[in-house]
Amino acid sequence: MGGGIPIATIGRDTWSYVELDAKEKEVVSEVFDYGIRHLRRILPEVADTIAGQKQLALTWAGVAKATFPIRKSYNFPTVGSDLGVAWLFPGAIKYATTASSTYPCYTSYTTNKWTISLTAGTAAYFFGDGTNFYQASPTDGKHSFILVFNDGIIEYGSTPKIDTFRLISRAKQNYGVYTVQPLIEIPVEKGLTVYQYPTPLGALPISYDSSKAVMWGFMPRESGTATIKLLGLVFYEHELYPDLSSTWIS
Repeated sequence: MGGGIPIATIGRDTWSYVELDAKEKEVVSEVFDYGIRHLRRILPEVADTIAGQKQLALTWAGVAKATFPIRKSYNFPTVGSDLGVAWLFPGAIKYATTASSTYPCYTSYTTNKWTISLTAGTAAYFFGDGTNFYQASPTDGKHSFILVFNDGIIEYGSTPKIDTFRLISRAKQNYGVYTVQPLIEIPVEKGLTVYQYPTPLGALPISYDSSKAVMWGFMPRESGTATIKLLGLVFYEHELYPDLSSTWIS
């Protein structure tokens, strides 16, 4: 289901799927393509990595559509009862100020920012918190589904602080760590302090379904504040993000 791109299913091997119609494919393609066009202008090396994952985006848009309880169609921009697709932004990951069983958006990200406060020797998390697993928005009428692209972890503005990662799911919790090659401090784009971490387990789909919840953490070797952006898409029901105020979590 990845168009040749590895997928981090991590014990979540069965997914529902519905084929998108021609218009929906145009919608998802339009959103994907405009992101790639701009990314190529500023980070061409990174853009080349992500551009080949268009079929992945289309496929998992179909998975997300099949997953949502009420069958709706994609549109851009969204109105009424549409499904939307957007590039990941902070409010799509941490969609509530305080994570809870009702809003299981457990993460180390600062609310409304791409920053994470790190302490050397203390684990931090893109998704989850070491005890609680992460789910996309499970609220009725406001469901979401996240897709993080393969090799879609980008840190910039400082020396990279991470060597070791661990990705597990509620369905499979016995996976150990994985590491990156030791020259991660070499920028991916010449002249820019931009660094790209590999994702050897593949692209990561994240459902609102609690049985498919995930936890993705890492161990920083240095303290400080890191700016780490995840390149991916969020598929969602219109009422989750109907206006600008809904994208600012407060």
